[in-house]
Amino acid sequence: DTTSHKAGYDTTLSMAEESDALIFPLYYDPFAGTADPPLFSGSSILSAVGSRIEDYALGKKYLAELADYTGGRIFRAETTPGGLTAAFEGIAEELRRQYNIGYIPAEIGTPGQRKQIRVRVDRPNLVVRARDSYIVGASRKPPEN
Repeated sequence: DTTSHKAGYDTTLSMAEESDALIFPLYYDPFAGTADPPLFSGSSILSAVGSRIEDYALGKKYLAELADYTGGRIFRAETTPGGLTAAFEGIAEELRRQYNIGYIPAEIGTPGQRKQIRVRVDRPNLVVRARDSYIVGASRKPPEN
């Protein structure tokens, strides 16, 4: 989406980061399997193709950041054996095998504040995928005693 007026790159990343949702984007490279994108003569066509390549690069970066900010993982359909179907199956499998952990911080923080977190495990052969921070939301209140 390159024409939204109410939401942009940074604002949607911020909203995703503040949400408690994992995002598993699917990226499909339309130029996969080709040596290079098609080049045509004429400066306007070359300019349009170059702009399109930059848009795809920005889109790929955006999807990777969405996954990183939320603790999800990006899937690339064209490089996953089995294609799009296998990518969706991979997401479903990952969702089935995840654990959610929570904690109550010593200091709640103020709305909008970024809090750093680190998750470590003491077992071999485990993969940990977690956010490295979160944003304190306006609705977060200290627990009542």
